[in-house]
Amino acid sequence: MMNAKEMTISKNPLSIFKREGIGVLLILLLMLIFLSITSPTFLTAENISNLLLQSVFVMIVAFGTMFVLSMGGIDLSVGSVLGLCGGITGWLMMHGTNAFIAILSGLILGALIGTFNGFIITRLRISPFLATFAMLYIARGLLFLLTSDEPIRNLTSPGFKFLAQGSLLGIPMAVLITVIVLIICHFVFHSTGFGRKVIAVGSNREASHLSGIHTESIKIRVYALSGLLAAVAGILLTSRLTSVQPLMGTSYELDAIAAAVIGGTSMFGGKGNVVGVAGGAIILALVSNGLDLLAVNQFYRLIITGLIIVTAVGAERFTAVKTN
Repeated sequence: MMNAKEMTISKNPLSIFKREGIGVLLILLLMLIFLSITSPTFLTAENISNLLLQSVFVMIVAFGTMFVLSMGGIDLSVGSVLGLCGGITGWLMMHGTNAFIAILSGLILGALIGTFNGFIITRLRISPFLATFAMLYIARGLLFLLTSDEPIRNLTSPGFKFLAQGSLLGIPMAVLITVIVLIICHFVFHSTGFGRKVIAVGSNREASHLSGIHTESIKIRVYALSGLLAAVAGILLTSRLTSVQPLMGTSYELDAIAAAVIGGTSMFGGKGNVVGVAGGAIILALVSNGLDLLAVNQFYRLIITGLIIVTAVGAERFTAVKTN
């Protein structure tokens, strides 16, 4: 269970960000300064807009991953779920289904897959790693079957394309949607009983159970939320690409974990920070964007991302020791 200090922090989102977001803020600041100096095109409006669009898809998935990790679980299926839900939405639209119904179907599918993950983890006592790893293959296989007969492309519905290609007051719609998701996740995680129960289960599952928290229900709901957010990202990515590829969403599960960890989420449960996760996703996008601007091979992205994860976690541990 959470101690009194942790309960106080969980009820004050600003104090969470001040304490847990130092590492991600430091890295963001250093990267912004470096890229501003080394690339004259970095601070242009076009590049900043492109940078934000690069980050939103991983960011939305990472919000769900943060809930799962904070609870002490792991979800390796989100990349495949993203691809499958985006694929179902695109397939339905390609066959004449109303865009709203197609989008709703994709969202429901994501939530159902997440619920199924939670069910087999809690009821069948299968480890989260194995259960979601299996779902990674199942969902990816279904997406391959869905796209094997005919490619899903040329999704020209104006309303659907507007979701990720349109803009409002000069701000890309995909960014606005992501901000709305961020605000909702921030409120749920930091300001509701459900969020506090997620942290409690991640901190000490046995103590949470003894205190009256229905830990299995919390787990199922968290995995359902993770699947739902993966579906949101998949639908937005389909809108952005106006097509669906069999490998869409590949490795997003690793990027989402990286963004969450960089943003201050503990891999061992009991700690998360929605704003920090957003910063972590932006950092990953900055790495990719910066390598493009500097004409550096993208293979270095893996090395740099690993170093950033170590730096961010080290900074958080150092500041945590100082504050304690």
